[in-house]
Amino acid sequence: MPYEIIVIYGDYFDHVLGWWQMKDDPHFLFVKYDDIKKDFPSSVKTIAAFLEKELTDDHLARVLTSCSLESMRKSLAESDESDAWRQNIVRKGIVGDWKNHFSGEESAKFDKKNRERMAGSGLEFEFE
Repeated sequence: MPYEIIVIYGDYFDHVLGWWQMKDDPHFLFVKYDDIKKDFPSSVKTIAAFLEKELTDDHLARVLTSCSLESMRKSLAESDESDAWRQNIVRKGIVGDWKNHFSGEESAKFDKKNRERMAGSGLEFEFE
């Protein structure tokens, strides 16, 4: 059986590449988690500019605080018990943490599939 990565609504690569096709649409902003992790303040500024919203230094500081992993973890921990599943959706927030969840064989299969499916798309992710 070919190696597949299935997300709730289908194949991971179909999902990502489908959105990537919209990258030149002026009504669409494609943001990668790895880029946000590299420079969170610049990413927030980019998003605000895309939304044509003024972003003061105070606004930026509040967004950075309220959207931090620590803040999200706290908010999720305080969520209603009927939403207990939400309390476990935030992992470490580290680019490359997937290595702690994939076996060597799974990693090799993913790398192969990633090279095949992403070839020629121009979309690249940093896995480290």
